Amino acid sequence: MKISISSILLVFIFTSCQQAPRPQFPWKPYSKQAVEDSAAHHKPVVIDFSAQWCPNCHDLDREVFSLPGIQAQLAQVTALRMDATDEDDPKVQKILQEYEIEGFPTVIFLDSRGREIKDSRVIGFVTPQEFQQAFALIKIFK
Repeated sequence: MKISISSILLVFIFTSCQQAPRPQFPWKPYSKQAVEDSAAHHKPVVIDFSAQWCPNCHDLDREVFSLPGIQAQLAQVTALRMDATDEDDPKVQKILQEYEIEGFPTVIFLDSRGREIKDSRVIGFVTPQEFQQAFALIKIFK
């Protein structure tokens, strides 16, 4: 009987100590129209190029985009996600070529006129601090 109570107590303690999952950021789906509308309203844009089969994309979601500070920054811009899961789709290929995307995840930052801020491009997994450094360039190029 002692083993059963101890086991139950350990399971309870373990599950109580686990952190609740952080909420995911509500990305809007990428569209050329959304980029054009943002430029017309002088609003910067962040585009996250991601794919369901990409482990680093999921890591970026879980460890960077789920943080409240990052989410607050993304809420200040037009935050779009380009789902490139089906790389063979001609529409997807056209968009990837237009933005010169070579791998996933890639995050690009567009200024308030819709032009990419080249020095801010993020490729692969980055830490929250590295993402914030890239994001900070939006304020410089507004």
